Amino acid sequence: MLRTPPVPETVEFVSFDGGVSDRSSFVRPDRYWMIESDDASPRIARGGGYSYAAASFGAGSLVVVMTRFNRVLAFEGELIEVEAGMSLGELFAITAPKGLLLPVQPGYPGITIGGCIAANVHGKNPYVEGTFSRLVESLTLYHPRYGVMTADRHLNAEAFELTHGGYGLTGVILSAKLKLARVSGWVASVERVEVGSPLEALDRLHELTDGSELAYTWHDAVPRAATFGRGFVYRGVLEEGGSFSSAALAHRRLDASSRRRLPSSLMGRAPAGFLTRGFWAAERAKPKVVRGPLFDAMFPFARRREYFLLYGRPGFAEFQAIVPVHNARSFVTELQKRLLEDRAPGVMLSMKLFRGTQRLLRFEANGVCVTLNLAREARTTEFLSKLDRMCIEAGAIPNIIKDSRLSEETVRACYPECDEFRRRLRDYDPDRSFRSELSQRIGV
Repeated sequence: MLRTPPVPETVEFVSFDGGVSDRSSFVRPDRYWMIESDDASPRIARGGGYSYAAASFGAGSLVVVMTRFNRVLAFEGELIEVEAGMSLGELFAITAPKGLLLPVQPGYPGITIGGCIAANVHGKNPYVEGTFSRLVESLTLYHPRYGVMTADRHLNAEAFELTHGGYGLTGVILSAKLKLARVSGWVASVERVEVGSPLEALDRLHELTDGSELAYTWHDAVPRAATFGRGFVYRGVLEEGGSFSSAALAHRRLDASSRRRLPSSLMGRAPAGFLTRGFWAAERAKPKVVRGPLFDAMFPFARRREYFLLYGRPGFAEFQAIVPVHNARSFVTELQKRLLEDRAPGVMLSMKLFRGTQRLLRFEANGVCVTLNLAREARTTEFLSKLDRMCIEAGAIPNIIKDSRLSEETVRACYPECDEFRRRLRDYDPDRSFRSELSQRIGV
C-alpha cells in the first residue's frame, strides 16, 4: 500500500498569553510512520497549545500537532502507559473510575502529557508533590538521528534527563509510562483564610501547606492603596469516601485562539479593580470551608474561562518565579512597592511553597513560587524587565514556560546550568533538528 504523508497546512499560531504569534506550517499525523517518514527539519511537536511561551511553533519549524495520539497503550495496577497527545482531562476520565489519578496536575484539563513532560509542570502543592518528572517511569521518543527509542533513568538516560523541562527540543515524545496515585475520595474540602497582605499570607502558607492536597494564596494586585494586597490563603484536603461521577468533568473548552475572541481587553485598571473587588466580596460571602468536586479543585480555571477571555486579543502577561525562602519577604515587599509606585497593570497575585532541586532549565527549587498576572499594555514589558532584575538579585528562577518575553540574558543569569543544557543538547543533537520561538529567544 502506498503511504502518503500528510500535506502541511499553514495557520497562525499564538501563545496562550497572546504575546507571540507566527504563521507556521503544520501537520496533524495519526500514525507513527507519518512522524518517522517526515524528513522536515527543523520541526517541533505541539500538544494542546496551552504554553504561555511559544514553545511549540516558530523559528521556521514545521509544527507536528500530536493531539490524535491519545490512546492508552497499557494499564496495570498503578502504572499507565499513554500516548503523548492524551490530555489530562482524558486521562482523568480513564483512571478516576478505578480510584487513581496523577498526583501532579497543572491548571487546565486540555494540557497534554507530552506538554507536561516537556515543561516539567507542577501542580497545586509542589511543596508536597514535586514536579511532573517524578511521575514518569519511562518515555518513548522519536528523533531523526536516533529513530524511535525508549528512555528511562537507566536506558538512554541522557535523553530522558534532557527531555524533562527540555521544551520539546530532544524529539517528539510519542508515549510515556506514568505512576498514578490512589485517591481516597472525590470531594475536596477547601478552607479559606482571609489575610490583609501577601506578607501575612506567607506566614499562614507555611502553617497550612503540609498535609494538604492544595495550598496557595490569592491577592488583589490592582494598584490601589485601599485594597491592594488583601486576599486569601486556600488549603484543600480530600474527604474520604464517595464515588466518582463523570458529570464532574463537564466544562467548556478554551484554547489559545478562542481566548482572543474579544477584539480588545476588558482588563484596564478600572474593570480589573471591579473584578477583583467582586471576587473578594463573593469569596467572603461563602462559608469558610467549601466542599466541591475534586476536578474543580485540580482544574480551577476549567469552569472560570471568562477570566482569560476578558484579556481579549491583546492578551495578558504572567510573571512566575521561585524565590529562595530567605529572600521571599524582601522580594514580596519590593514587588508590592514597585506595583504601587509604577501603577503597573497588575490584576492578581498568588503564592505557594515549592520544594525541589533545580537542574538544567527545569522550574524546580526550594522556595516560594510567586505568580503575578498583568494586562498586556505598552508599559507591561518595561515593568517585567524590572522584575527580571529583581529575580537576578534575589537568586530567584523565572518560569520559562509561563513568560513569552524572557530574554536569553535573564535565563542565563537565573539558571546556573543553562550553558550545560545548551552544551548537552548540542552533543545530543548537533543538527538542532527541533527548534521553536522559545528556544531561539533564549539561545538554546
